[in-house]
Amino acid sequence: MYLFPVIILAIIQGITEFLPISSSAHLLITAEIINISESLSLDISLHLGTLMAVLIYFRIETLNFIKFIMPFSSPKKTAQKNINQNLIIASLPIIFIGGITYISGFAELLRNLHFIGLSTIVFGLALYFADIRSNTENLTLDKLSIRKTLIIGLCQVFAIIPGASRAGVVYTGSRIVGLNRVDAAKFSMLLSIPVIVISASIPIIEIISDPISINFLNLFFGFVIAFLTAYFSIGLLLNWVKKNSMTPFVIYRIILGSVILIYFT
Repeated sequence: MYLFPVIILAIIQGITEFLPISSSAHLLITAEIINISESLSLDISLHLGTLMAVLIYFRIETLNFIKFIMPFSSPKKTAQKNINQNLIIASLPIIFIGGITYISGFAELLRNLHFIGLSTIVFGLALYFADIRSNTENLTLDKLSIRKTLIIGLCQVFAIIPGASRAGVVYTGSRIVGLNRVDAAKFSMLLSIPVIVISASIPIIEIISDPISINFLNLFFGFVIAFLTAYFSIGLLLNWVKKNSMTPFVIYRIILGSVILIYFT
């Protein structure tokens, strides 16, 4: 694969990974337009770039979580302890159910543009109603109960559906249980860490077994560009939700889904 398509895919991955607009939908459309084939190694490189972005952006939270899961750790701050527990609890459904769908190959059956167009619209509308309904709520992340955390975790399972947007369904679930907009966006980003780590670990084993066919220069550029654009998009979204709703993203999703259904199916 030439470098130019790598740059385009990296920019798209970095921008869309943490925004509630579905990175998979954008990547599939881009691949269709510029007529490129999927590359497992490049896909992993781009996701690792976005992973590095969220780890560095939330470096304090990341370090606190590492300390929390270390043996014999005893966090002094109850609020931080609750946040770390919530991250673990909310990650369990997607790890368990996602593992089953990966092994069964069920998720691949849904990877067609017609279905992606529909899910982009449907889950976009769900995002809108959840965001508007919870407009007066002000629950913080450290105050989430186990029940509400599990609801968010179960909502994240919908990310298995291409076009749903993992960031979008987590934000939707967070707003349904009353989490404020900033913490809802933050939680969706923090929950991406275990998802990306686990989803990338299995394919990495496959790549290690066949390193000769890898273009390391492309992977390097893809990683760096995805990292930079993802870091920018994280800050953009967190600043946006401080004063604004998700309505512009919902409108964009409806337009995107309609374009997919009309022109790409």
